[in-house]
Amino acid sequence: MNILKQIEIFGDSILKGVIFDKIANKYLTPKETHADRVENFLPVTINDKSRFGCTIDKGNKMLDKTLNDGVDCDVILLEYGGNDCDFDWKEVSEHPEKEHQPKTPLNIFEKTLHSMINKVKEHGIKPLVMSLPPIDPHKYINWITKDGLSKEKILQWLGDVNMIYRFQELYSNTVVKIAYETKCLFVDVRSKFLDKHNFSSLLCDDGIHPNALGHKLIEEAFVVYGKEKLELNDKKINCA
Repeated sequence: MNILKQIEIFGDSILKGVIFDKIANKYLTPKETHADRVENFLPVTINDKSRFGCTIDKGNKMLDKTLNDGVDCDVILLEYGGNDCDFDWKEVSEHPEKEHQPKTPLNIFEKTLHSMINKVKEHGIKPLVMSLPPIDPHKYINWITKDGLSKEKILQWLGDVNMIYRFQELYSNTVVKIAYETKCLFVDVRSKFLDKHNFSSLLCDDGIHPNALGHKLIEEAFVVYGKEKLELNDKKINCA
């Protein structure tokens, strides 16, 4: 039996807590992160290695270095997919007649996440994954075309704007499938957004980053999971 006390996070800007600040007109990371706030409710220490714009390939390299250097933790949270499913929209805008691949093709994403989970297990650490917050395709296409890219040509390539949502959902669903296949710990963040009448109100103007309310929802999902599934409360509890 191990006492759950230390969590390492490998992810992208979602778990970094990044938001788009309209007044500053730039992306900002809050002084108090997800890790800081979750630590207020659960008896754990969280080390957040998330990086803005990180794909699963970069995350895999970071994980290898951390494991090779030696890490003293009980759980490693892996949060990827949001950047992996994104496209080079400039190329799409200029050549809508061509085929375009996402930053990380889905089959490579799936293979890499499987590999990362197995490596974590081999080091005697519990892997934890999460579903992705949904995106708003209408906000997002307005965001990526605000500086001159052709919305018409991007839509020509997409077929319809909701393809952006569906493609991102493929990556989230793949994470869910892998969690089931590998029997690893899993937090369903996505459903916490989708059961709201207007989940778009929980996203920034870019349509992909949760706003302050959205990030609070993510934190609540992890706190509830920790208390209900991992049996964490004010005391340190043995965790199988």
